Amino acid sequence: KLKLTHTETHTLLLQYCTLMNNKQTMKISVSFKATKLKNVAGAFKGTSDPFAVVTLLGNHRDDKPRIIGKTEVIKNTLNPDWVATFTFDYELGGEPTNILVKIFDEVRKGDNKSMGSAVFEIGSILGAKGSTKAKRMQDGKGTLYARVEKAKSCGTLKLKMSGVKLTNLDGFFNKSDPFYEFVKKETGLRGTEWNVVHRSSYIKDNLNPNWEMDNIDLGLLCLGNLDERVVLTIFDHEGDGKHELMGEIETSVNGLIAAKRTGKGFTLKRKGKNMGTIVVLTAEVCDGEGEDDLPPTKAMSNVRITPTAPPLPRPIAAGSPAFTDYVRGGCEINLCVAIDFTGSNGDPRKPGTLHYIHPDGQLNDYEKAIKSVGSVLTKYDQDQKFPVVGFGAKYGGVVRHCFQCGPQEEVDGVNGILAAYRQT
Repeated sequence: KLKLTHTETHTLLLQYCTLMNNKQTMKISVSFKATKLKNVAGAFKGTSDPFAVVTLLGNHRDDKPRIIGKTEVIKNTLNPDWVATFTFDYELGGEPTNILVKIFDEVRKGDNKSMGSAVFEIGSILGAKGSTKAKRMQDGKGTLYARVEKAKSCGTLKLKMSGVKLTNLDGFFNKSDPFYEFVKKETGLRGTEWNVVHRSSYIKDNLNPNWEMDNIDLGLLCLGNLDERVVLTIFDHEGDGKHELMGEIETSVNGLIAAKRTGKGFTLKRKGKNMGTIVVLTAEVCDGEGEDDLPPTKAMSNVRITPTAPPLPRPIAAGSPAFTDYVRGGCEINLCVAIDFTGSNGDPRKPGTLHYIHPDGQLNDYEKAIKSVGSVLTKYDQDQKFPVVGFGAKYGGVVRHCFQCGPQEEVDGVNGILAAYRQT
């Protein structure tokens, strides 16, 4: 757990209160992967080719859902890890932001087949461990994972690489079809995990592949830290989606730049054995200016990517960590509710006083405050268990400075907080 000093805690609370008062927006990026999906390809038709369509849902009856994009299609897999990300504005402290994710099996000749769907609320993802949340698929089978990150515009890496004398994995009569992926270490639901952030096209029947120029978002690759460790993996593409590992290299963006400058290639390793050489032909960092003029990065040649979102915002000056940086960095927020029962609130038996419980179910001022503030803060408490205490009440002839509200030490959700309050 990330531990904060008293000063850091005070600063964090002030930042959050400022965000809530000003309803500030920030750019976020959402990415998805799924596991154990149902194969809907049909008998003798192989394995499904899943892609996801992401829709931003409205909060009001008149709001129209807005499709913000779709992922690439990944061939022959029931465990897709999509590279595509979706960037949009998120208002901290505002109304809930819900996204609908529908997964389909691509059918070349005919209608795409539904594989299930799930709805996520962005605030609850941000508050979850590793800012990652899992949902069981509705109308289908499997689990869908959504991950949220604060979008950063850190420029792009202009990268072109080639392979030299790669080891063939396809036997005597065929040659491997190499492609590469970049994966980076992130914190997820189960702790540290490695996630794919970029995937190249594959080159058929070639042990000396010369991959096309790629423009890779540095915000996604390394959050702008050019010394951040990333792993470059080379695979032999297989039509059934069970791509075979040809080898891997651990490096960084600065490592790639240095390799281009020196002309020294990387030795590709698999289980300690040399599997060939990777040579960096171009490695240039381009800042945010003029990014729109760069050609789009291509995915695997049997994958089609639809542009998913507006370009990321331009770089901003570095400053103090924001509220979301603390949350993403592992800071756990535990919500405790303390309710003022002192005499200044008035006689709770009289209508019009702050603690009066309306018989028609109307909320009093304290209940309104609990619901409005609690509905925001509870999203960032991972165990969703909340102690509720009161202070200032006098009963049994004694003024109580701290006492438990309701019969339980901890309650579930905002409704549990309200129930504990009403039972006191």
